[in-house]
Amino acid sequence: MNEEYKRILDEDVRLVNEAISRCGELSYSDTPGELVIKAESYSLLAGGKRIRAALCVELNRLFGGRIADCCYDVAACLEYIHAFSLIHDDMPEMDNDPVRRGKPSTHVKFGQNTALLAGDGLSLLPFEIIPKLCENRSIDPERAVRLMGTLASAAGSRGMIMGQALDIHSEGIDCDLDYLIKMSELKTGCLLKASAVFGAILAGASKKEEEAASRYAAGVGLAFQIVDDVLDIIGDEKLLGKPIGSDKRRNKNTFAAVLGIDGAMKLAKKYTDQAVSAIASYEGSELLCQLAQDLMSRNK
Repeated sequence: MNEEYKRILDEDVRLVNEAISRCGELSYSDTPGELVIKAESYSLLAGGKRIRAALCVELNRLFGGRIADCCYDVAACLEYIHAFSLIHDDMPEMDNDPVRRGKPSTHVKFGQNTALLAGDGLSLLPFEIIPKLCENRSIDPERAVRLMGTLASAAGSRGMIMGQALDIHSEGIDCDLDYLIKMSELKTGCLLKASAVFGAILAGASKKEEEAASRYAAGVGLAFQIVDDVLDIIGDEKLLGKPIGSDKRRNKNTFAAVLGIDGAMKLAKKYTDQAVSAIASYEGSELLCQLAQDLMSRNK
């Protein structure tokens, strides 16, 4: 299973990266007017696990969806939103991180004005791509509307953006565990849940299956954020591609700070177990179950 598991995920990433290049039209000249597109490309192609896209593809596969180019094109839309959030998160007004994935952050490379516009551009790109897929009949109008509504809700001011607002507010004040869970459910979990629901929508899954996909992603999302917090304390900077200890320097509240490393990892295991139990009864769920376990035990 391990070799096959790695092969499938590597192929998912390869095809999603192809879709990113195809759908994002990431060719550009060196003219000043196209500098924003160059900055978008820089952020998108800097690497990353493509977890959100993989969740979309593999949950589509789990619920019997047809794997075709349109699935990878739709999955790429999730990575555009994720990249937009990272560009903005790294800026001085937010987390002020100069390095991302071992390279200068987008605002360091291109300047703050261009980075801001690049994030804005990426946030809108899915709402150009999904209607085009509908126009060429790759997906039907009803699913296109559901996809766009799901993505807008997950990324907007009542989802991921609200989570970022709570994160900023939490710096320098005492926060309890409930606050951290709520913040993480919004900042990290909303887009992961949207990714899982995307796969279910594309597959024409039942309401029960969509709910299972959402529960799986909710558990994965919380566990992922908890491990992120732990790695900011004990991680290897070379593997992470960014300096560790930034949370402490900004006096941020994290799961590791509130619970300690051991307590935080126990909670991550609890949420991982919840994720696995949400889909374990479905035939063919082994890969997604393994993915949840691997994300909890990762070192980068």
